[in-house]
Amino acid sequence: MTRDEAENGAGQSDAQAPGPAHNSFTLQGALIERDALRHTPAGMPVLRGCLQHLSQQIENGMPREVRLELDFVMLGDQARLLAVAPLGTALIAQGFMAARSAKSRQAVMHINSIEFVTGG
Repeated sequence: MTRDEAENGAGQSDAQAPGPAHNSFTLQGALIERDALRHTPAGMPVLRGCLQHLSQQIENGMPREVRLELDFVMLGDQARLLAVAPLGTALIAQGFMAARSAKSRQAVMHINSIEFVTGG
């Protein structure tokens, strides 16, 4: 491959990771589990836990009840907020999906932002 081909993306596999717009995820749910707030070696807050989602969606023109639990990881200042929220707290989480680790391909939501949902 020539330098020009490399700079212009020629010869790259179709399996190349897409940009961030191709992996965005929003979920409304309730906080049902959370671990203790931890910190990375650099001092960044990290929170792991689980969200529960319940809704009714339309699939192929028919109503479908959706119930799921989804593990999450959250870093930064908002992790501190979620670490003190009571279990059962309703929220809207925005982020992206990624594999749990290099050895486990199980999907985990990486939350970038949260919005607490109040009743009303």
